[in-house]
Amino acid sequence: MTPFFSRREARLIEAKDVCRLSTISSNGWPHSVPVGYVYHRGKFYVPSSKDAKKVVNLARNAKATLVIDDELKEHGVMIECTARVLRGLAAERLIEHMRNVKGWKNDNSTVVIELSPIRKASWFLK
Repeated sequence: MTPFFSRREARLIEAKDVCRLSTISSNGWPHSVPVGYVYHRGKFYVPSSKDAKKVVNLARNAKATLVIDDELKEHGVMIECTARVLRGLAAERLIEHMRNVKGWKNDNSTVVIELSPIRKASWFLK
């Protein structure tokens, strides 16, 4: 985990593999969906169908927000990111990793959203 995250934030990120991803729709409203993720070398990677609304939104506006939380413990971290969509060879190794390590069933229509953290806020209430 990079120094960007505190030890508590890092433990939470490593303990989970599902978060919520928010992008901005063409009408200006947030579009939030649950997604699986992999955190590797300071960036988050999210598999997606190439035609998904989040991918379309990111092509227009590369700003995105992730929320990773544990609702039972009332812990969480919100991460504002810049995003880019990886396709073809740039995504191939990541897709294979997700298949082999996570067991996710990605196919030829899968792209990978790469999210680079810019800002964060966290809460640890209990």
